[in-house]
Amino acid sequence: MDSNILLAIIGIRLKKWRKAKQTLQHRKIRKPNILKLIALWRLLVEREEKESRRIWVRPIFTQSRRYLQGASDNLVKEMELQDQEMFYNYCRMSTEMFYQLLSIVGPFLEKQIVVRDPIPARTRLLVCLRYLASGDSMASISYAFRIGVNTVSKIVSETCEVLWNCLHESVMPPMNKEDWLKIAEEFERKWNFPHCIGAIDGKHVVIQAPPHSGSVYYNYKGAHSISLLAVSDANYCFTLVDIGAEGRQSDGGIFANSKFGQRFERNEINLPQPSEIEPSGPLLPYVLVADEAFALKQYMMRPYPRSYRLTRQKKILNYRLSRARRVIESAFGILAARWRIYRRPIISSISTAVKIVQATTCLHNFIIKNENKLQNFQRRYTRTGTDDETSIGGALQEINNAGQANAHTRLASRIRDDFASYFEHGGAVPWQWQKVLNNDF
Repeated sequence: MDSNILLAIIGIRLKKWRKAKQTLQHRKIRKPNILKLIALWRLLVEREEKESRRIWVRPIFTQSRRYLQGASDNLVKEMELQDQEMFYNYCRMSTEMFYQLLSIVGPFLEKQIVVRDPIPARTRLLVCLRYLASGDSMASISYAFRIGVNTVSKIVSETCEVLWNCLHESVMPPMNKEDWLKIAEEFERKWNFPHCIGAIDGKHVVIQAPPHSGSVYYNYKGAHSISLLAVSDANYCFTLVDIGAEGRQSDGGIFANSKFGQRFERNEINLPQPSEIEPSGPLLPYVLVADEAFALKQYMMRPYPRSYRLTRQKKILNYRLSRARRVIESAFGILAARWRIYRRPIISSISTAVKIVQATTCLHNFIIKNENKLQNFQRRYTRTGTDDETSIGGALQEINNAGQANAHTRLASRIRDDFASYFEHGGAVPWQWQKVLNNDF
């Protein structure tokens, strides 16, 4: 019986009883059956409690519906068997690589049976990869996989954390001198910049404004963000990352406060000793290449200030450095093209957003190191430049003025001049003259 009908019956009976009592009729008044009213009221309360009680699992999210209509057990399996190309587009990796990844992280995703059968590790990994690859909301992922929205949110957070914990030591291992020398050889071979151990830059990961955060995460682009500061090798793999700094901080400030930035400053990064690039030439250290947002250091080369009147030698240095530095820009381009979560603000807590960035950087390296289709992917998705370079160049000026330079900055300036002299003479490449003439860099 409907609760509204029960209320109407109780109201009618009470009204009749009061009316009969007030008119003081001479005939014997039949008192209402109080016990019946109490029984009706109890039935009404039980009905209301039953209707307001939250259901354990919605019918569309039950285990049977998930097996019958969920993407994990239907669409994905169909693509595995019949369309490998669409599976690659769906998960951003081949089926072989997916199961290789599942064998690594699967044991840490399995859950124990308590009341109901847990969601399998394979489904958990698929949910996380699809969320990162599509950039869809968690509600859309929930409907596609027939899993509750809160469960999807928990799965994404836990799986991203597992991906970082299981992969980062293998895909971003600690570097020794031999590793740095190998990277430097590849930079010289591919990008014609000797003694380069990596390109460094920062990327703003746009997030939804955290509650009560004020302007802490508000960046110069007019959005709230956390920062991804990364160093890339010549093959677009990240070798060093710092994730989670507030968006209002500059790249140079984030680097100075990061763990690997402090290790560079203390000379604890296991860099090779300075050596000659050409016979009887000066001893030059192994350096990172960066843009104007970073300070000039013995281990960090940045362009000559664009606000100054540049000579041909300085323009050549700026072009050659820019050519090598764009590796990190291309790495960010590949990252954002593969994982479309970067194409929209991440709607989550700060801790979950950090886990998402950590997971995607690990997956980025994992795929590049294990995939033979890298060249085709680069040809489709590599960027040639970003707005960051123009914005930073116009907003910042030379930090180290000649009158304020100390011994370290003077040494760094001399090292930059030595690189510029080498690029103009012994290390010149045929196409650099036209580029410098046209200011095409």
